Amino acid sequence: MNKEDSRYYEEVVAKKQMFGGKIFDVNVEQVVLPNGIPDIREVVEHHGAVAIIPFTDDDKMIFVRQWRTPMEQETLEIPAGKIDPDEGSDLKEVALREMDEELGLTTKNLEKVTAFFASPGYSNEKLTVFVAKDLQKVEFKRPLDPDEFLNVESLTLDEAKQQVKDGVICDAKSIYAITYWELLKAKEK
Repeated sequence: MNKEDSRYYEEVVAKKQMFGGKIFDVNVEQVVLPNGIPDIREVVEHHGAVAIIPFTDDDKMIFVRQWRTPMEQETLEIPAGKIDPDEGSDLKEVALREMDEELGLTTKNLEKVTAFFASPGYSNEKLTVFVAKDLQKVEFKRPLDPDEFLNVESLTLDEAKQQVKDGVICDAKSIYAITYWELLKAKEK
């Protein structure tokens, strides 16, 4: 629904950037609420990201294990990466880049599943999720980003669900991927 049709629309009357970073910017916006009362919104602007649900031929899903400083813990997550500002609108290419970089894999069987906003209460970050099947090793793997340290792990559905219970798989995109997997399994029955 566009703003002209929304009775909940908040008009932005002023905007000030408080932080400009390599991954996101933070703005403070002065808005006028639908009832005419002014208010403040703190907004994180992000270029968006892609995530990949990679299925192996032996019915496993591939995850990456890495340290997440904001949570101060190691996590298992589906492969994902931000969309660089200079990248075009072909998000499949971004997903293939991330698969190459993080997994050393590629595919010709990559399909968009969904897109969702990670945390719409304060951020415009949109995550586009793809499913990858028929995985193949790349001939020359792209290097990881200099600040990226990870390990690749393949899990069965039961193993992945246990990692959710244990709090190791704890991010929304990966939990979505496991739920998606469970739904696929239910359709097969």
